[in-house]
Amino acid sequence: MKGYLACFLAFISIMGLSSQEIELPEGVEKNFILIQDSTRAPSLVTRKAIYRFENKWIKTNFKNSLSKKDSLAIYSSYEFNNKNYTPLFLNNQPYFILNGGGFVLKLSNNELTRFDNSVDQKNQIGGAAFTYNNQLHVYGGYGLWAFKDYTTYFENSTKQWEYLASNSKETPLGRWKALYQVIDNKLFVLGGRASSKETTNIDVILDDYFVFDLYSKTFQNKGSYNPEIPITYANKQGFFLGGKKAYANKNELIIIDFLNEEMTRVNSKNLFEHLKDNSTIFESQDTLYYISAKKNKEYLSKLALTELSKFKNTTYSLIKPKKSESYFLVIGTIVVVVFVIWLLFGLFRYKDFLKQLILFDNNKLYFDNHSIQISLKQHKTIARLSLKGQMTAIELNKIISSKNKFAKSHLTLLRQKFITDLNATFTTLTKAKNPLVLEEKDPKDRRYLVYKATQEVFTKPSLFTFLFTR
Repeated sequence: MKGYLACFLAFISIMGLSSQEIELPEGVEKNFILIQDSTRAPSLVTRKAIYRFENKWIKTNFKNSLSKKDSLAIYSSYEFNNKNYTPLFLNNQPYFILNGGGFVLKLSNNELTRFDNSVDQKNQIGGAAFTYNNQLHVYGGYGLWAFKDYTTYFENSTKQWEYLASNSKETPLGRWKALYQVIDNKLFVLGGRASSKETTNIDVILDDYFVFDLYSKTFQNKGSYNPEIPITYANKQGFFLGGKKAYANKNELIIIDFLNEEMTRVNSKNLFEHLKDNSTIFESQDTLYYISAKKNKEYLSKLALTELSKFKNTTYSLIKPKKSESYFLVIGTIVVVVFVIWLLFGLFRYKDFLKQLILFDNNKLYFDNHSIQISLKQHKTIARLSLKGQMTAIELNKIISSKNKFAKSHLTLLRQKFITDLNATFTTLTKAKNPLVLEEKDPKDRRYLVYKATQEVFTKPSLFTFLFTR
């Protein structure tokens, strides 16, 4: 019986340890900072002790006796939590940077001490805190009624914050709450918030994306980011997940791959259920740890990374996508441009063509951009002359009077009057002294008369006909 009871208690113990919510240690202060210590174990750091979770909570009191200088920083009016302090690691030792710059605390050998010789600056609130070249850095932030566009670093020898000068002639607009990550010697920065010229009293979302080379101290503008990405600024410093920067809230997890310029959104209702505001998140042994708050009680919660694959995820490009131009669209555009140029050139040629020649259609006679009305009989006569160059009196009689009701002498008078009127019309249009049509004896049979055109007259072509036949 005792054996069964022992097995049952062991089972209950294991079930409790593997649950998703772990009660915080008894007696822990309300104000603490959640970190991943040097052994990768979840730990709660208070002003007086550290609690490490190793299957159970293990408390270690700090043994140091604080100087007045240390106490002024550690026991300042700021609450000792992840909102006011950003934990960063150098040489496997945790440091805590005060949000806004100034105080730097160090945890080493079970001692929490003040590490800086600075003051409470309140100058880079919401800045991007990171480590590079074994030094603490902060880019941007807000303070003293201005958004900062520069980077400061903590000089270990003097224990003072120094200004990191830029070698670029132009720098991006100052900001706070940006999305960022340091990879090798490059600081990637996306978005954030700042005031604009139009809204100096209200900060607005920025739409730029750039890289600051920490070695050459130069900025590289990468343009505007994709407006479809689900997050453009953050109130938290974020955490690392598989070498990428991640940001989380209760309903989603955002993973940013700056190298491949992609952003992945994992979303589900209550993904990080009861996530405490401003709680940090970190990954340890394929599990995410964070502080949750439920029913006025706080817990150390965990989420297995394997669980993320069960939720819906969407990947976005960081860069604003360019409008894709299909091969056929490009070819079509070229064809249209060439056609328009050819058409315009054809219009000029057509205009010159009309000016140089005597042309006609069913209603008018044309010359040098001028025209004059002609009758149907005149049109038939001109058309016959343009085709053969001459016509007989009999052919002209048929045009003048198709039924031939008149006597021969009267037809002669009609022909003479008709030719006179036609030549007068031609003279009015062209101002030429020579007539268009002459009456002559037929050289083959001088008993008959023929009518010849003194100038070549052409049928006026349409623009379409002219363009595709000449």
